[in-house]
Amino acid sequence: MSNDVAMRGLAGRLLTRLRRSPFDRPMLIGELVIVLVLLKVYDLIRGQAEVRRGAAIEHGEQLMRLESHLNMQIEPAVNRWVTSHHDLSVVASYWYQYAHISVTLSMLAWCWWRRPASYRSARNSLVVINAAALAVFFLFPVAPPRLLPGYGFIDAVANAGFGASHGGPVTADQYGALPSLHIGWAVWTALVGYRLVRSRRVGMLWLTYPLITCAVIVVTGNHYLLDAVAGGALALAAQKLTHVQHRPRWAPERQVDEVLVLDADELDQVAV
Repeated sequence: MSNDVAMRGLAGRLLTRLRRSPFDRPMLIGELVIVLVLLKVYDLIRGQAEVRRGAAIEHGEQLMRLESHLNMQIEPAVNRWVTSHHDLSVVASYWYQYAHISVTLSMLAWCWWRRPASYRSARNSLVVINAAALAVFFLFPVAPPRLLPGYGFIDAVANAGFGASHGGPVTADQYGALPSLHIGWAVWTALVGYRLVRSRRVGMLWLTYPLITCAVIVVTGNHYLLDAVAGGALALAAQKLTHVQHRPRWAPERQVDEVLVLDADELDQVAV
């Protein structure tokens, strides 16, 4: 009798998954359109670099003075120390260039495939982060520490072979330091991973990711500590806003994921 009950339960969960999955996952074409729109806006803002340069330098110097007043100006010292250690500087530079996009998009894709009930809220929070950051980049451009004259910052990423413009999959906006999207995306990734993975230990490990990223963006001369604070605060606010709007009414979000996602061994049991 107990085996029959277990089999019916597993079969019910499988049928629920098959019935709901096509509707829970948004069509990829729509997701690509969102990405293309954000990239187009980013490119338009980046194209105004020369117009924004003067204000960006002034705002960067204001941040340096504010950090000095708050006794939190560590950027010059840690930048000089890391860039004096070649191997460490190269590792930090590669992390800066590649982890930002690859880790975030991998988490987004995993969420779409393995946690479809949570995907929309996760995607929406990332869109909010980017939209808010783009607005700030346009209205309040900020030059990174490495572009401030007279402060002696060393561009670790350029020295690692990526050029002064830090060429990569997406050309960086040279005057979009505040808020730090590296930290905004890293905090988003950590929170999504912490909330949706099954292992608490793995979830706690995800929380170290934005801490490492914060260290990297500062020591390479690309961001101020206040940039990191702003990026983290933006990510937390976006998560709070979108998570409440899209939580299923009939069950807590984590329970929904556990209902919809079957392990491979459970599927084998149903097949038997």
